[in-house]
Amino acid sequence: MKRLALILLLAFVSLLFTTCKKTKEKADEITEFDIDYSTTVSVPSNTISLNVPVDFTTPDVPTQSSSKFALNKTTQGLVDYIKLTRFNISVGTGNLDFLKSLSIFIKASGMGETLVASKTSIPTGITTVAMDLQDVNIKDYIFLPNVQFRVNVVIDASTLAGQTLIMDETVHVKATIVK
Repeated sequence: MKRLALILLLAFVSLLFTTCKKTKEKADEITEFDIDYSTTVSVPSNTISLNVPVDFTTPDVPTQSSSKFALNKTTQGLVDYIKLTRFNISVGTGNLDFLKSLSIFIKASGMGETLVASKTSIPTGITTVAMDLQDVNIKDYIFLPNVQFRVNVVIDASTLAGQTLIMDETVHVKATIVK
């Protein structure tokens, strides 16, 4: 009986170590990393209409995805998904009191646009707002050399001078590692 118990114990320990090693190998095949982007968009005062949606488009934002993937030992073909995890809007001077709401769309040459973030109510007196993110996979956009953001704003208060909105984004990438 003792002999059978010893054999079962050894088999269990052997199985445990084998399973842990395979699990670690599987985990090592996956990589997850973040890429940060930043851009600005100007909201000129002469185009502002109160309580009417107005669109502005950012300049091209280089994705640099190929080099970012290479640094993390993966390639475009091995990327499972890319999702926004942070999208903050801030203002260069003053506060965001002039904004009532924002909607942000990602777009790129040859592709349609996709809503990625929005904020329907912006508190007064703040200089930065964290946008509410949409749960969308934007990998096809990030694979391209450049993306742009279309910013749809509703102005709540008249401003005497134009404003520059600073947009800081983080995307999270999940991919398989190149062996």
